[in-house]
Amino acid sequence: MAFNFSDFTTKVRAGGNATAEDIHGILTASPAATFALVEFAAEQRRLFFQNSLEAGNLLGSENMVKPASVLVEINAPINADELTETIMGIASDSEVQRTTVEFVQGQAPHLPMEALRVLAAFRLAAPVKSLRLGTSRTSTLRSLQPLAMHMIDSMLLSEFSTDQPQAIFEDLKLIRDAGVVVDGSAGRDLVSEYVADLEGRGIANAAELAELVINTSNQGRGGCGGNCACGSGGCS
Repeated sequence: MAFNFSDFTTKVRAGGNATAEDIHGILTASPAATFALVEFAAEQRRLFFQNSLEAGNLLGSENMVKPASVLVEINAPINADELTETIMGIASDSEVQRTTVEFVQGQAPHLPMEALRVLAAFRLAAPVKSLRLGTSRTSTLRSLQPLAMHMIDSMLLSEFSTDQPQAIFEDLKLIRDAGVVVDGSAGRDLVSEYVADLEGRGIANAAELAELVINTSNQGRGGCGGNCACGSGGCS
């Protein structure tokens, strides 16, 4: 039976649960249907998590209580049957409170739109459970990272690298532009804290990097522009 998006949204909004057939349909949906799935997944995320975001490796978060979680590594190419079984198993496991998703790059790269459908499937299978996206988001989702931000409620910030010290500021800008608030950030200036952190690691121009990244316009970078290559089939 073909996946019917309208029937599915009506069922979930009425309090129904996604079935294995629903999740398989989400994973195998067309690129054209992906944006509607992302929008509905974002709706469910807001319903249970509002505009809060947990950053697992935020400065000073070492002593925060961590929910029971499971790591799922997504290999390419995706096997929709196996992944559906994994997702449904996690959704029905009352002991698992959070799923961390990491996209593993192999010989066949993950396509950004495909990765969005994976995140939508995890969110819609268990809207009440925490969904964390790991650091593979940058290389996998590329210019579509902002869309993923509306489906997840937890993320891992970029780790320090001397080659790309500005990555943490790119993350903070991504968070700011998504309109979400990092848990534990009330009263804090995260940009200034990370400038000081980078300076302590020997990055003398940390303040300049922060200024450059935070104040850079997003114009021309949204949607399927840039690295997504929709016109060449790269968003399948």
